[in-house]
Amino acid sequence: MINPYQTPTFDPKQFQDQPGLGNAAANFSWVSQIRTFAILNIIQGTLEIPMGLMFSGLAVFFPIMMSMEQARDPTEREELPFDGRMFWLVSGIYLAIGIPVLTCGALRIVSGVRNFRFKGRTLGLISVIAGVSSVLSCYCAPTALGILVYGLILHLNPAVKAAFEMGRQGQSAEQILAAFSLYQPSYYGASSPPPAANPPSAGDNPFG
Repeated sequence: MINPYQTPTFDPKQFQDQPGLGNAAANFSWVSQIRTFAILNIIQGTLEIPMGLMFSGLAVFFPIMMSMEQARDPTEREELPFDGRMFWLVSGIYLAIGIPVLTCGALRIVSGVRNFRFKGRTLGLISVIAGVSSVLSCYCAPTALGILVYGLILHLNPAVKAAFEMGRQGQSAEQILAAFSLYQPSYYGASSPPPAANPPSAGDNPFG
């Protein structure tokens, strides 16, 4: 007969390390940081996109400004200390800065969304490495370098690699976090309800 008031059985394997992955507490700490990193990467991308748009806009603005000046006063070009090629050079520099920053900002957002669900590990690595191009704009350079170092350390961790592999196989983020969690309910047997008492039949005498 099952005693409904019996203390649930305890399995010491709950706190044992997973084979080949080292300390369980450290593994969960690394794996749980994936979502934090994904959010930081998305924030960095949203900050880089406006800067990329601004530099790309300046690249278009300089030729337009040059054309307007020449149309307003054709003789003004001869008075300038440099010819129109300087405007095209400056425009090319702004374009060379704006396009990579804009592209990497969008890449960070896409990879961050995928990393939040433990998918796209390679894309996450590419986003932080390519994101160093934001240093060219002298904008958010310290945070870009910090995310690069943090992302490389995190994505190269063995436990994190295993978590992304689980995500690639179709497991949800909640299942992955539960697999690396110290508390795993699967080790505790489901408590069975107490057996229902059989009602006495009409012919039974309860007093003997």
